[in-house]
Amino acid sequence: MNTAEFLTISSAIVPDRTALADQNNHIAYFELQSNVNKLANAFQDLGVGKGANVGVMAVNSPDFVEIYYAAATVGATLVPLNFRAKTEEITHMVNEADIATLFIAERYWPIYEEVKDSIDGVENVIGIDFTPPECESIADIRSGAEDIPVFVDIDDGDPTLLIYTSGTTSLPKGVVLSYQALTALVVNTQSPADPTVDQEVVLVAVPFYHIAGATTMMSTIFSGRRLAILPQFTPEGWLQMVQDEKVTHAFLVPTMLKRIMEVENFSSYDLSSLRLITYGAAPMPYEVVRQAVDVFPPQGVDLMNAYGQTEATGSMTFLSPEDHRLDGTEEQNELKLQRLRSVGRPMTDMDIAIKSPDGSILPDDQEGEICIRGDRVMKGYNKREDDTGATIHDGWLHTGDLGKIDVGGYLFITGRLKDMVIRGGENISTAEIENVLEDHDAISEAAVIGVKDTEWGEVVKAIVVLSTDNIKPSETDLTDYVKSRLASYKAPALYQWVDELPRNHLGKVLKNDLRDQYGQPTEGTIV
Repeated sequence: MNTAEFLTISSAIVPDRTALADQNNHIAYFELQSNVNKLANAFQDLGVGKGANVGVMAVNSPDFVEIYYAAATVGATLVPLNFRAKTEEITHMVNEADIATLFIAERYWPIYEEVKDSIDGVENVIGIDFTPPECESIADIRSGAEDIPVFVDIDDGDPTLLIYTSGTTSLPKGVVLSYQALTALVVNTQSPADPTVDQEVVLVAVPFYHIAGATTMMSTIFSGRRLAILPQFTPEGWLQMVQDEKVTHAFLVPTMLKRIMEVENFSSYDLSSLRLITYGAAPMPYEVVRQAVDVFPPQGVDLMNAYGQTEATGSMTFLSPEDHRLDGTEEQNELKLQRLRSVGRPMTDMDIAIKSPDGSILPDDQEGEICIRGDRVMKGYNKREDDTGATIHDGWLHTGDLGKIDVGGYLFITGRLKDMVIRGGENISTAEIENVLEDHDAISEAAVIGVKDTEWGEVVKAIVVLSTDNIKPSETDLTDYVKSRLASYKAPALYQWVDELPRNHLGKVLKNDLRDQYGQPTEGTIV
């Protein structure tokens, strides 16, 4: 099934209902379909079709939604680019993805100007909210195109989305997702549009370059709901949009949820329409979810936790609203409190197993690697056959996460094989930070770990060894140095100076020893 049909079906069933809403516009389903028709025809006029990759560098907007559905319509693959990435990372993504058509917002035009001589193959540059020099805008190409449906034959296994996510290497890896994978997620978790029920409103504040943002957009359109779009998250802006648009459902990363509850005049906003908050994409500190349980369910707002990966097209398990309600006996509530530390049970279309290093499936309560299988598993990593083969084998996708499943089927994450830090929903490769730090003249060795943090879920901590005969730099100077080389959110928040790093007999740094000794947040430079 072509995912463009998510919109085609809903625009036929509920054409007059609002499909998209932001702070400036309300767009009905029939209008959205008309805009997508025009853009799809414009794509064909530009030579964009099957096998083409369309990049977008912009915050969430109605235009972003239209670009995805137009690309899907003609069989092209959308590549949403992380606008927070550094120029080296953007150059890598654009070149590796073979992006031929690039949509860009005005605020990111200076980045394009900086990298344009380093990128190959971009034939069409199109402005989203402006007209770039010697280029056209999306309004220009749409206005000159016909409003007639476009039909292109696609195979279920064809790629429709290429999302870059940080890996264990120094540069992001592209996860290739097929029409089948996204259709399996949406159709198995959502009901089609129904004109006989009141329309629900879903608020998306997570960027569309994140799998949670992309799948929220697709699920909302298929179900005929209204997608309320917050271009960039602020807690006050989120609360205001819930109030103004009568939002019923929302997805948040833990950092967002914490900041919302900390708003000084939180109780002054009208959240009476809100029925469900789903949170995920990063570790949820227990004290934050415990606070949320006290704040939201008593107001009639359910909570649900979702654990997923880009490689699995999003959510793999969920901790249900019932698991968040402390309305049972003392014994029942105590069990629920314990399971608030879990990520819930597998979704119905996913098989999950805990496997030992030899590949055998482990029994309940034994720790091993979390492995999954199902129709939503990625096609692979773009142009990285070795990485794909190391991740998908024996019929299972190996997540790199460690965990165990209790007797009730609840999955508890206990660590990561892939050495990553997840800060505010963003995956951060420790290797790339270590490489940058070790390039500094004053540092001979560096090891990076994640430490728990109530604000971000995790923050980056660097354990560093001073080079011989060098003056120790200030932590502020080190942070500025890392920010000059990498995206700012990847810079360490905490530092620990040591004489040497612990290593095994093969010379490998013993990260577990470092976590045991330095894994608790300490006084440092929080950024």
